[in-house]
Amino acid sequence: MDARDRAALVLLPEMDETVDVPEITASCWGILGVDPDDVMCATSRMVVKRKGATRRSCCPARSCPYDTCFELGETLADAVGEVALNHPYCAKFCVLGGGSCSAAR
Repeated sequence: MDARDRAALVLLPEMDETVDVPEITASCWGILGVDPDDVMCATSRMVVKRKGATRRSCCPARSCPYDTCFELGETLADAVGEVALNHPYCAKFCVLGGGSCSAAR
């Protein structure tokens, strides 16, 4: 694998839920030059089946599959609604950090 190939390797930063993260307000989006519709979890979904679970669950992003507040239902059809970008990782990694779980960004 070529470590410089952004399509083959996507690195995610270490994320610590105990670190305080600034809140992203409505005016911050404009200041940062970021459109909430361009954040990956605005349109992407991930289907997971957690260890020991009896059912699947849809989540908006790779960074929050264990936070039950971000469960969007059991099927992709259930998960078509809007996602509140209020997880600490939304601000830290995606909005302020400019990160993406996809190499297509």
